[in-house]
Amino acid sequence: MSIKDEMTSLERVVAAVTYQKPDRVPVAPLFSGAASRITGVPFDKWSMDAEMIAQSFLHSQEIIDFDCFVTLIDLSLEAYDFGQKVIFPKNSTAYSDTSDPMIKTADDYYKIKKIDPTQTPRMKMLIDATKTLSKAKGKEVGIVGFVYGPLGVLSQMRGHERLFKDCLKNPDAVLHAQDAITDTIIDFALAQIEAGAHAICIDTLYASGSIMSKKMWEKMEAEHCKKFAEAIHKAGVPLIAHNCGNDIYFDVHEKWMKPAAISHAYPADDCKDWAEHAEKWGKEIVTIGYLTPSMTGLMMTPEEVMEECRREFETFKDCNGGFILACGCEFPPNGHLLNAMAMVQGSKAYCRY
Repeated sequence: MSIKDEMTSLERVVAAVTYQKPDRVPVAPLFSGAASRITGVPFDKWSMDAEMIAQSFLHSQEIIDFDCFVTLIDLSLEAYDFGQKVIFPKNSTAYSDTSDPMIKTADDYYKIKKIDPTQTPRMKMLIDATKTLSKAKGKEVGIVGFVYGPLGVLSQMRGHERLFKDCLKNPDAVLHAQDAITDTIIDFALAQIEAGAHAICIDTLYASGSIMSKKMWEKMEAEHCKKFAEAIHKAGVPLIAHNCGNDIYFDVHEKWMKPAAISHAYPADDCKDWAEHAEKWGKEIVTIGYLTPSMTGLMMTPEEVMEECRREFETFKDCNGGFILACGCEFPPNGHLLNAMAMVQGSKAYCRY
């Protein structure tokens, strides 16, 4: 048996992110909310309990054998701690109640102040869960901490439609609020690193053609994402972006953030398909993706999932090992467990270097 065949999950992920060919392609299925089902905990309780979250993630990894935890819980986590009303369904992911937004007028953007994530209900909860994951598996399995980008957090406190209008009519107010949010999520990310996260992922959904023009994104969020990225680079861990929007802007991600990898569902906006993306970007920024979540979790058979893993590996196999198998967005909370397991089986069977 060669040294490569003896890689731990963490070693495998590090090799992929740094363009050193691992024994096989690492698997990070973004198995987040679905983890609650492993331990039979209702979503409303799971979403607010660090120990329940950590134990469900640990049991999920033990069963599925994936290579990397991604500590996405839901996209309302930061907004809740700023004071936004959040709905916690028993059988589904928590979400912000934007029918009752915290930011009701443009003037309310100026009321957003920096908060200490270590003294909040939900951000501290994720920090504590990360500590548990790190203590249990941090030497063997990758741990990627997760934060929502500043515009994303604002969308949870204002509502997307109102936020888009404000970006046009009240841009200074939107930018002002992002100052406080950015400082807060930097502290949140650094606390996750201190707790044991090996890398940090920021959701940059708005930097894609399906959400916002490239010019508008550079005007409204780029500087804040740059500040965040610089803090993560200074901390000495890889920065990862997650963006499941169509026509993702790889060029401006590279310009403003210099991520080591991007978790994405679609090819870059300057590529017509995945083959062109692999050719143009595959050796510059590591791709984490790109199985379709709904198909992978709910529609395909395990055999079809394994075949899709093989096909995606064939597309990216010449990218110096810079590829990680994942869903393009979160594995469906009600998705089939066997299909998550099939992603790992597909890597082991078909995705070896």
